[in-house]
Amino acid sequence: MTVADANDAASPTIACPHCNEQTSLQLTDCAACGRPLDIVDPQWSAGSAGGATGASKVLMGIGCAVLVVIAAGVASFVACFAAFRGS
Repeated sequence: MTVADANDAASPTIACPHCNEQTSLQLTDCAACGRPLDIVDPQWSAGSAGGATGASKVLMGIGCAVLVVIAAGVASFVACFAAFRGS
């Protein structure tokens, strides 16, 4: 990937810790001074391995929502059972 490709308007940028110029997060070295962007969090790099994909994040969110609904159902069942048992 070239510096021109990485610095297009759609690419998120970070300020270089060495020269303070804005550089694309897709690059590993600063486009202005050429020094490494060693403080970039790996989750923001373009080719990070091991990160969750969009589909797995959606499935994880659905799974969490299902667990919340089940927990709410169990809590209401226990509350109703306690209310009717006491009367």
